[in-house]
Amino acid sequence: MQSFQWDGNQITTPGIYRGIPLADYHRPDLCVEVSVSSSLFRTIINKSPKHAFDKSLLNPAYSPDDVQNEALSKGRFVHSAVAGEAFENDCVLRPPAIGGVAYNGNTKVWREWKALQLAAGKYILTPEMAEAAKGMIIALGQFPLVQQGMMNGAPERSMIWRDPRGFWCKARPDQISNDSGDYVDLKTTRSVLYRDTQRSIIDYGYHQQGALVLEGARALGLPATSFTLLWVESKSPHCVRAQTLKDEDLARGHALNELAAKTFWECYRSGVWPGPGDDRPDAEYVDLPDWYRKSVDDRIRFELREAA
Repeated sequence: MQSFQWDGNQITTPGIYRGIPLADYHRPDLCVEVSVSSSLFRTIINKSPKHAFDKSLLNPAYSPDDVQNEALSKGRFVHSAVAGEAFENDCVLRPPAIGGVAYNGNTKVWREWKALQLAAGKYILTPEMAEAAKGMIIALGQFPLVQQGMMNGAPERSMIWRDPRGFWCKARPDQISNDSGDYVDLKTTRSVLYRDTQRSIIDYGYHQQGALVLEGARALGLPATSFTLLWVESKSPHCVRAQTLKDEDLARGHALNELAAKTFWECYRSGVWPGPGDDRPDAEYVDLPDWYRKSVDDRIRFELREAA
């Protein structure tokens, strides 16, 4: 599998690239024409084009969140460690003091330090967060499939290809296998119980993410047979679970990506990014969920004192 070292310039050739910092990977101007990744497609589907635009660098008024999600920071640290990347590429450990000033998030020197880290695309870890993340890394190292080489492919490579409509697509699985065609993505989660991983796949659109990874692999001439999620719990006991998405669900993810791509291209060219109900001229009817309707009907029918 041939990959190219990114030279810092706009990408003009489809391929697999290494050395692209995460902050640069998410830039819409990474390629000579506008580029999009799975996160934008998933937000279009799960929320709306307006939500996707608001949190995208396509938005001239975009600014990074002042409050950085602790789960994201720990997750990024774990990803870097598993991939064997240098900690300082994407993460920074919060020092105990700056210029002799002990940590206090309300002081000017600490606010300025935090703003600099966020602007540089860094994930800030406290010593406590780093210690907690170590437990996740140890648990992953003890998982049989990891010991058998599940994560021994090419880590943190960016697959970049051009969509015939005129924009570029990007996908960045945690591991590109050398020969099996199985792509692995590591996910930190609160629970690896079956029902909870199902809910996470739906809520975060991981079937869309997997479908885009396999689409990119095929576009670049790589074997593409499966997409596996490697889960690790973010809190003790840090249970680990590996789940491969079924082909029929990846097909659903692909269909949703096609819908998202069509919507994105229309919005990008028109400059109009509608919200969930922005383009409706009149009020719309809203239905109560079927399960709640049945609960209400049963309660009335049987004169129940409590909801069924």
